[in-house]
Amino acid sequence: MTLMLRNLSPALFGLTAVVLAGCGTGGAPTEDPSAPPGPTAAEPGDFEDLSGARIPESAESVEVVSAVGESGLQSYAATFTLPSEEEAAAFCASGDIGNYLPFPDDVAEEERERLLIGDAELVDPRGCSSMRSGENVDRSVVFSFPEDGRVRVWAVAEEFGR
Repeated sequence: MTLMLRNLSPALFGLTAVVLAGCGTGGAPTEDPSAPPGPTAAEPGDFEDLSGARIPESAESVEVVSAVGESGLQSYAATFTLPSEEEAAAFCASGDIGNYLPFPDDVAEEERERLLIGDAELVDPRGCSSMRSGENVDRSVVFSFPEDGRVRVWAVAEEFGR
């Protein structure tokens, strides 16, 4: 299963580079006016509109960020927790994101970065993903099942190739 977030990761790296560039010079960081803006906080409804999936009302600790890539295409990343595996499977079904399946191995490093998982420990990872025919939206979700019984969720929706 290939999980993609083409627009958000470069924006995050670009923002980090701009901040670090200003740290060593003693001056304010200089921004490239032609560069797309970095990631910003977004509303859950923005993610839902692009992905077609609905973040359940039972979700806790919901955070959504957005970024616009160099080509002007929008990306959203959402993280939250759910109370059960049934709700995780229902989230995939809510946006027709794809089959809810276990991963054969751990999520690859590049995919962890794209999904903003970072170094978080993934326990029994599962996921779903889709690109619908006739739409220009890629949707990917990873779930983890730590011992506390809650389900950790990392979800992305991004436009491609308009």
